[in-house]
Amino acid sequence: MSLKKLFTNDGVALGMMLSGVSNPGVVSMISTAGLDYFILDMEHGPFDWSDMAAMIGIARGAGIRPIVRIPEIRRETVLKPLDAGAAGLLVPMVDTVEQAEEIVRHAKYAPQGQRGTALRRGHSDYAKKPAVEYMARVNEETTIAIQIESREAVKNAEALAAVPGIDALFIGPFDLSVDMGLTGQASDPQMREVYRTVLAAAKASGKVAGIHLFDTQLAKSLIEEGFQMVSVSSDIDIIVDQTAANVSALRG
Repeated sequence: MSLKKLFTNDGVALGMMLSGVSNPGVVSMISTAGLDYFILDMEHGPFDWSDMAAMIGIARGAGIRPIVRIPEIRRETVLKPLDAGAAGLLVPMVDTVEQAEEIVRHAKYAPQGQRGTALRRGHSDYAKKPAVEYMARVNEETTIAIQIESREAVKNAEALAAVPGIDALFIGPFDLSVDMGLTGQASDPQMREVYRTVLAAAKASGKVAGIHLFDTQLAKSLIEEGFQMVSVSSDIDIIVDQTAANVSALRG
């Protein structure tokens, strides 16, 4: 089942961020834990294209959906994760309709976009496919989420959500808090009001609202308000914080 199908009937998809561990085995671990998807962070993480392809390959076999956060909007950065078999993309720092349209142009096959066609790749499990039917299905199933990380993006949220081919407005709360002069205050009332603004903009176009957080209680609250694509914590935080807790308990 594609990630987009999970959103039907107000379904919620739960994920986390992989930002530091490039061993593909971690993908099997988090799949076993019951997550619906993970975000492979190629914006801030150390992963190269080979790391990405290996981790996507494991994910496809393990039944968890790989979403790749690309470093910037370029044809190559959009095309390679999708050809490797990513279930979708998370694109950082999208402020304008023109940026959103460029993403769709690179990510979608004709006639919706201009994605280059290499059909026997990881996304097709290297099998021969009937081109027209397969390309239409991939266009429908691939999730394109754009990150709302600035006041400009919030101001343009309704227009961004209305771009055909964009499936989700995904808030990056830390960068957004910096731009709003509220650095790190993800639960601040002004931030919560912005979350509602983005949620309303997404819903107005029949799209999904998402967010990445480190606070499970805040995440639960936003799910109750209508957020459907929610990512909590990261490999780095889980490893370091749990280890620190163990050390504290044993030395305390």
